[in-house]
Amino acid sequence: MGIDGSEGNSQTFNSRFGFNAKRETDANRFTLDLDYRKQTDKGAETANRASLDGRYELLFPESPWSSFLDGTVDYDEFNSFDVRLTLHAGLGYELAKSEFSKLAARVGCGTSREIGSPDESYVPEAVFGLDFEHRLGERHKVTAMAEYMPDMSRMDDFRLRSRASWEMLIDPRLNLSLKLSVLERFDSTPNGAEPNDLDYSAVLLWKF
Repeated sequence: MGIDGSEGNSQTFNSRFGFNAKRETDANRFTLDLDYRKQTDKGAETANRASLDGRYELLFPESPWSSFLDGTVDYDEFNSFDVRLTLHAGLGYELAKSEFSKLAARVGCGTSREIGSPDESYVPEAVFGLDFEHRLGERHKVTAMAEYMPDMSRMDDFRLRSRASWEMLIDPRLNLSLKLSVLERFDSTPNGAEPNDLDYSAVLLWKF
């Protein structure tokens, strides 16, 4: 959760709210991420968007392979669509794993649909992804992910999404951390909107 603003020659107010959940056993892994961002400038709303990501992974015993099912709901008041729904399924492979680091790849296919856009048809998509995590001692963690999602009927139409973050544990007793992150999204068919969206943030995390 984080807020910032200014008063005087400029009047701005920005707010951000997030929620992360993760559950892992020897047989499966479930993650859920919610991110909401709102910005105003001189009382006028300039950004209002939210993203909900969920992924379920079935882990194969004593094997680097896994299968996954993931879904995303994107809301953006200032984009060419109101809501984008995405659903993918496929296989994952753990490329490297140690006590401090993990690198995994994903490949699959599915569909997406943009509600409120000029074209609301279902789009067949492939997905190619990489996930990286590295712990720097007891207090620091670096994570990164990248996804390439081409339209399988027109491979020159695609979406890209990448995220990088650094997390520092401030108070182990309260499980309070500071997280710096950047998220970039690119759409080769923006339908009149900007093809790139770049978000960066500094927020406090409370884990429980």
